[in-house]
Amino acid sequence: MSKILDAASACDYDALTDLWIETLDGDTSYDEMIAAFSILLNNGEDDLAAELLELIITEKEIDAEDIFSNFLFKAAELFRRSEPLRKALVEVLRDENLMFQPLEQFLKLSGLKKENTDVQSSWQVFKSLMKYRKDGYLYHGTFGVGQITRMSRTHVTIDFKTAQNHDMKLNVTLESTRPLASNSLAVLSWRNLDEFSRLFRESPSEFLERLAAEPLENPGEICIQDLPAFFSGSEFTVGEAWKILRKTSASTEGFVDLGDRIALMDENVEFLERVRKIINRRKVPAREKVKEVQALLKSCCSTPPDGLTELLNDVRSSASPETGSLFELSWILSNRGTSGNFTDIKHDLLEHTAARGERALGEIRSAACRKDYLELFFSDQTERVEKIRLLSGLRRPLWEHAAAFLERSDPELLSECMGDYLSKPSKTDRFLWTLTFLASRGDQWNESLGDNQTGLFLDNLIFSSADTQKKVIGLLMGTLRPKLDAYLSSLDTRKLSNYHDSFNTSATAQNEGLCLLVLREISRRKSSSIGKPAKKHFWESDALFSSPEAIEQLETDILRLKQKEIPAAAEAIGVAASHGDLSENAEYTAAIEKRDLLLDKINRWNKELQRYRVYPQDEINLDIVSPGIRVQIQESGGAETVQIIDIVGPLDADPENGRINYLAPLGKVLLGKTLGDMVVLPGDNNREWRIASLEKLRLV
Repeated sequence: MSKILDAASACDYDALTDLWIETLDGDTSYDEMIAAFSILLNNGEDDLAAELLELIITEKEIDAEDIFSNFLFKAAELFRRSEPLRKALVEVLRDENLMFQPLEQFLKLSGLKKENTDVQSSWQVFKSLMKYRKDGYLYHGTFGVGQITRMSRTHVTIDFKTAQNHDMKLNVTLESTRPLASNSLAVLSWRNLDEFSRLFRESPSEFLERLAAEPLENPGEICIQDLPAFFSGSEFTVGEAWKILRKTSASTEGFVDLGDRIALMDENVEFLERVRKIINRRKVPAREKVKEVQALLKSCCSTPPDGLTELLNDVRSSASPETGSLFELSWILSNRGTSGNFTDIKHDLLEHTAARGERALGEIRSAACRKDYLELFFSDQTERVEKIRLLSGLRRPLWEHAAAFLERSDPELLSECMGDYLSKPSKTDRFLWTLTFLASRGDQWNESLGDNQTGLFLDNLIFSSADTQKKVIGLLMGTLRPKLDAYLSSLDTRKLSNYHDSFNTSATAQNEGLCLLVLREISRRKSSSIGKPAKKHFWESDALFSSPEAIEQLETDILRLKQKEIPAAAEAIGVAASHGDLSENAEYTAAIEKRDLLLDKINRWNKELQRYRVYPQDEINLDIVSPGIRVQIQESGGAETVQIIDIVGPLDADPENGRINYLAPLGKVLLGKTLGDMVVLPGDNNREWRIASLEKLRLV
């Protein structure tokens, strides 16, 4: 080691200064001086380093040695503030690039022409700008890879793969492109696509390492958005290439797959320090930190390393409103919440209102962590009303876990909530969740729900979500199969047919076998009743039913047409014919059309009259909705809304006054229903109605 480096390393700065001055008078070793600058700057002796730099610049500018410019370039990598260095750099660059027209523009853009600038940062920018030279390569987001063929002070001509001799303004080129080295993978994919594909196919690890060295949008990180520059025109699509690179990163040392990007790890940084840097990154959402820490642990550790819990204080001090993500981050660092240190922080990150607790659960990615958070919420000193609100807002898997936990820890609270759910069948999913939960608890099933448990399931099933349907059907076809078979056997065929029609619209009911089970029961009954006449309801015949008064009125109307309307029409035809030429006689044509319409109406009414029958009073009873019955329906779910509907024949119908034709959609929905049945009215799918009472109409 030279005397200069010995003095710098020993912090003998007086001796260093003397040796420095002596060296300037003899043969100067610029490499030793650069090494000495590095030692001084690392020791915080910025002022002394700047003074020594100024001495050598003042002395050697006079000699103008050839290697002096290289010394200045190396010094520019080290010094942030040095006005003599900045001025010397500018002069050297102007001398060496005398014929390069964009030079002054690059010096200005980099900041080197500005006094007291940050030399180190400006030099990095300038070096990047100087990559834009004749025969240099670059990448454009639209045109892809290109090669510069000409440069002037204001314009650049580029041969792109898809657009040759493309002229662009210099400032536009700098803004819309990024420079590439001649051995860049993007250039290789243009100039030698076969070699590019061979490298990616046979040596994906080498490809990944070279890709990380490319001028990416975010240095040190590879994203799927970076790949079109390299794989445009390749045999691999961008999606396929991204999958291969992610898989390769898992087995390539120094890389970690973070899901939406592949990061290059700094080998000089200890693992715990890497995690600490992720946790303390500013302006990064906490949920992103969770993803990165999980990916880092998965890539670098088969078992959680010691000391992770030391980072819990860093999590505690994070100023983030994402308490759910912070809870999960702490849960991960404490080996899924098993470390004793987790107890100290978990209560600090727990929310105490239902709204905030639900938001926190939405931030947690791990299902196991969400369940731990739920148990903590329901076991903590949170207000009872907030626990009830949170339970009411949970999705089914979390609701079931919370219900099972409360069954052990707070059965009184669970019983209160379930009683509320069972009183509101209009909230179908939660109503069925509760039925399912209780049905899977053995003796509690009969005790809680009475004798019509299976009927409650089947009546409400079709209105629930697909996953709830699957859960309920699985229970009915499994543990509760004997109860289901007994219930189906007890039903009349019309009720079974209604179930079949309803379940036939549900893909889940078909896939899980419930629809087939109901159909088998219907088929069994049909096969057992072969040879026996099937009993039909009176309205299921070809006859039409109305009151005697309405039928008599139809006969009167037909007679009026025959005796008055038709003769009047014939007379009108005769009058019109007397007016002359019939081919141009509009009155005659209109009279003929009116007569034909009247004759058609008479024929139609006569045919209908032959089908009409008076309501059969002996077949109308209060057991079932039929023509001649007044129906009172009440909205389900405890609401007091009531409607009264009279089911009548076509001639008696008056919708504005609640008299509904039994052949109309609303009438068809109600026909055949019995007291207590639930119906959904046409055009009102959001509400259910219960048949509250039946009464005979006085239509005779």
